Amino acid sequence: MPKKKIYERTIEDYREQAWGDARCNWCQNQWGWNVKSSKYNEICPEFRYKRFAAYSGMGKFHIIRALLEEDFDYTDSEALVDIAFRCTSCGACEMNCLRLTEKEPLKAGEALKTRLIEKGLAPLPAHKELLTSIANYDNPWKQPRAQKAQWAKELNLKNANEEKCEILFFAGCTPAFDPFLKHDIVNSAKILKGCGVDIGIFADKEICCGSPAIRLGDRETFFSLVKRNIEEFTKAGVKEIITQCAGCYHALKYDFPEVPNIPEITFKVYHVSEYMESLLKEGKIKFTKEIPLTVTWHDPCHIGRHCGIYEEPRNILKAIPGIKLVEMERIKDQGWCCGAGGGVRAAYPDLAFKCAEERIEEAKETGAEALVTCCPYCEQNLADPLKAQGESMKLYDLTDLMLQAM
Repeated sequence: MPKKKIYERTIEDYREQAWGDARCNWCQNQWGWNVKSSKYNEICPEFRYKRFAAYSGMGKFHIIRALLEEDFDYTDSEALVDIAFRCTSCGACEMNCLRLTEKEPLKAGEALKTRLIEKGLAPLPAHKELLTSIANYDNPWKQPRAQKAQWAKELNLKNANEEKCEILFFAGCTPAFDPFLKHDIVNSAKILKGCGVDIGIFADKEICCGSPAIRLGDRETFFSLVKRNIEEFTKAGVKEIITQCAGCYHALKYDFPEVPNIPEITFKVYHVSEYMESLLKEGKIKFTKEIPLTVTWHDPCHIGRHCGIYEEPRNILKAIPGIKLVEMERIKDQGWCCGAGGGVRAAYPDLAFKCAEERIEEAKETGAEALVTCCPYCEQNLADPLKAQGESMKLYDLTDLMLQAM
């Protein structure tokens, strides 16, 4: 029997994993040999601030086991929906669980979200707004489609709707509509174009990749967006996609192929950090200006733990003259989530803020003057405590420093 794709699975497919949960607590804590202090030994944002086992990967498994064995029903617990949707989908639990017992608590937890939607117990009101906006505007931020190309109006980029486009720059909804983040995609487009990369964009015809929908468990909306996107990519002759947004990258590269009955995928997907590292190695990117700055790198969950991109952005930073890279305690596959993902920033802003606040504190303890990342959503969320507390620490997208050094 062929192995089921991830988005064909239901909570019933996780029965054996749920029964076999070892209660080892590695879904809550950093992997043992990575721990450097008791202050930063935890890794699950949800459990970190709730302090109740149900709010962890282990807890999700036992909830699923109890539901499947009818120990309780979906409506027996007022906290069930809260437990399911406080998860940031950071994947820390699954990273450690796969390493130890080959179990998938994150995927099981997202299947539980889907079941709660099917039962009519979800989405939460804030998430319903996002999903309704995607249905009405093809983006989660209730913005008119015509505004999506405003960021690129002075860049003279190829329109992939009108001419063949082998290399597509997929802007993503969040940086395209948020004035605070627009610089990320403008920077990337300038660098790529300046290196002779013949990129095109879908401009105001670009639709949401579906990442917010699938992280919330709404498979129906996600499946529709996947099919529409693949059809548009194929029609435009796209062979490579470069994306700025870590969430878009994760969705396009790893989530799309896990959808049943989709058109053939004929394109390759790259995050800007890995694509630009290759340009750097080829000598097409040259850093000529020194930037005397001590920085620390925040690993976005969607390119890091989910997709294995750790060294590429670090290699770029190390190549910039004057930059000194210092590391936080929780990095790479044991990195601490910014707190924004999985719909948490929308429905639980207090939790998202606490996670970001803790990450800022951890960054400051390295002695760094600046925190650098390459995910618009991380940048957006990490900026909140910096602004609220009047911190002197600077926050940069990777491309900000690249452009300065070029």
